[in-house]
Amino acid sequence: MAELHESARIARVIVGVRDEVGAVALLHRAAAEARLRHAVLVPVMLWSPAAYLVLDELVTDTFGPEEPVRVHPLVVRAASLPAAVASVATDPADVVFDGPEHPSLRDRLHLHPHRPAMAG
Repeated sequence: MAELHESARIARVIVGVRDEVGAVALLHRAAAEARLRHAVLVPVMLWSPAAYLVLDELVTDTFGPEEPVRVHPLVVRAASLPAAVASVATDPADVVFDGPEHPSLRDRLHLHPHRPAMAG
């Protein structure tokens, strides 16, 4: 019976999203992966008073009324978005999509400290 239970698990592709422009592209990439794996797409957003509404609008605006895969959005209270995603991704079979790194202001403005050349 344990084997039947193991095979009955639903595969999940979990993606942390913020309310920003990059979230749409990230959701599309994660949905494509979920479609390939016959998995449920689980977009995760960090809790805020309006997070449920924001996440619902983001999913609806991204996919329209015809979602390409089964979608199960979650809002999670955690210290950070990576912590929220980690709290959801509890099964070893879960696939986690990481969002793009947020570059520092220094990196975005290409302001890097000048390092003097070493004398040789």
